[in-house]
Amino acid sequence: MVMLSMGTMTMKSAQTKTESARHESKTRLLNAALRVIRAKGYSATRVEDICETAGVTKGSFFHHFDSKEELALAAADYWTEVTSVLFASAPYHQPADPLERLLAYVDFRKALLRGELPDFTCLVGTMTQEIYDTHPAIRDACERSISGHAATLVPDIEAAMEKYNIEAEWTAESLALHTQVVLQGAFILAKAKSGAAVAGESVDHLRRYLELLFRTPEGKKSGGDLMNLTQEPEVVDFPVTHYVFVEKIGPFMQNAGQAWQTAHTFVPELSKRNQITGYMSLYKMGPKVYRAGFGLSGPPVDLPEGLGYEKFEGGKYARFVLTGPYSQLPAASGQVWTVAENKLAVRDDFAIENYMNDPRVTPEDQLITQILVPVA
Repeated sequence: MVMLSMGTMTMKSAQTKTESARHESKTRLLNAALRVIRAKGYSATRVEDICETAGVTKGSFFHHFDSKEELALAAADYWTEVTSVLFASAPYHQPADPLERLLAYVDFRKALLRGELPDFTCLVGTMTQEIYDTHPAIRDACERSISGHAATLVPDIEAAMEKYNIEAEWTAESLALHTQVVLQGAFILAKAKSGAAVAGESVDHLRRYLELLFRTPEGKKSGGDLMNLTQEPEVVDFPVTHYVFVEKIGPFMQNAGQAWQTAHTFVPELSKRNQITGYMSLYKMGPKVYRAGFGLSGPPVDLPEGLGYEKFEGGKYARFVLTGPYSQLPAASGQVWTVAENKLAVRDDFAIENYMNDPRVTPEDQLITQILVPVA
């Protein structure tokens, strides 16, 4: 499918789901093809290189494949197979808002920019650049992979267009393909400049472009109301809280939904011996620590395995209040921190999102979230 980080542990975990029914030596050859072709290109890759990387003989190679071209065709399909598993299980599917899912997808793609160039560049993109005119069968296999992945984004784009009343000459299909154009181009630049930084900047520009597409000239999301967020902070003392939580390290957009999904699974067992007094997130911007958890009436009893516990000391906080859907929280938090850092002395401690009502019974536009920034 499209370009992404596949020499990492993430890739390996996806591969294990597809290898059980395939002959071991054939799988080793396919994995070797993914690595070597991304490192050297299709034309420069020799059968001997594939065999050496796979740790098999040429006899084994020709037992499975008649030629390097046949291996490349199989590798393109294998790439699609393995990356489909990776993307299907990725956390960007979790936000309720379709636009937030699309933006989370872009964030996920950026998070994959790790390791050496062959670890995060694209097999089918690499081959297409070389063989588009000389090997039409491989070209067509690569096109199916790229377009097939783009098609998985179309439902979210269509849903976002409907939710935000987007009427445009462009289509969801064309925008989905454009995301892949940017990503493929980002990887070409990464190769040209021998590093991932420029690719990350290009992905950031893609995210900003998508946000602009779904906003009116006045700067608000099309079809939506202006965000109902208090602009002047109220300094309050947040109380000491017995807090149990699931912790994730990394980009909040990628981890928050997953953290809460896991945390909710503990509620039935936790509630047997403990009184839950509230739902709240704690997070630190710099190290990207995110905690999804619950306040308790006292120290936890029989804490379920998998939950952490801290007697959170609270302290002085600048409180802002958002009224509206949780999908607005990323934008609201950005505004809150800008205001707080310009007007107040922010201290190094956990910030808080305190959820004041139950989203299962409260309409989205009536949800209330306190966003609290630690201040001196």
